[in-house]
Amino acid sequence: MKKEGYTVGQWCCLWFQSNQYKWNPNTKGGYHNLIEHHILPAIGNVPLMGLTENVATDFYAKLQLNGLSSQTIHCIHLLLRRCMDEAAREHLIPFNPVRNCTVSKKEGHPPIRLRLGQIQRYLNTAEQFDALPMIYVGLTSGLRQCELITLSWADFHVPYKYIHRRGRLLTLNPKASPLLKNMKPTESPYVFLNPKTNRLYQLHEFYYLHKMLLKKAGLPWVAFRDLQHQCMEVGI
Repeated sequence: MKKEGYTVGQWCCLWFQSNQYKWNPNTKGGYHNLIEHHILPAIGNVPLMGLTENVATDFYAKLQLNGLSSQTIHCIHLLLRRCMDEAAREHLIPFNPVRNCTVSKKEGHPPIRLRLGQIQRYLNTAEQFDALPMIYVGLTSGLRQCELITLSWADFHVPYKYIHRRGRLLTLNPKASPLLKNMKPTESPYVFLNPKTNRLYQLHEFYYLHKMLLKKAGLPWVAFRDLQHQCMEVGI
């Protein structure tokens, strides 16, 4: 391992490659997405020794201005902090500047609550874009987004009544059963594929799908997890 000349992007990728065997598939996929779609484009070319507290703070501020949720920014911060902790242990940097940054995972403002009619408009828009089964299961099951986009048919128990993911047994909304049964069959073991790539959705792709559905439905921004909580409260 060379001891100098790394950029932030090079080091984060090396850290990921060296540690990925320790993580379950969901964690591995989540870390990969955060590095590839947020860290690399924004600060990937910054020299490792040039990553300061101010650079990291500006990076988080730009993510927030671009509409990224506080929870996701907090996850990016924790990931970057772990990477830089390792760099400090390897004596590539004298100390970890990211540890001086404070990032809250709480949203700055209470989430907007959609009315039932607005939620239905969102679902109708999802149906127009052939995304209703995934969106409806996501909103009514309690699945985390990373669990939803990697859901496999083997995760269903007692056909379409329960979902078993990572030790949790979740009840499937009865209205989701016909949506799933009417899906076009594929050879993939996974339930939801991105029709543009015919592969699993990446987290950023799911984020932009949700954002597009809100926009097409003429609705204000509300994070998917907040909409999920609202839907489960009212029992759509």
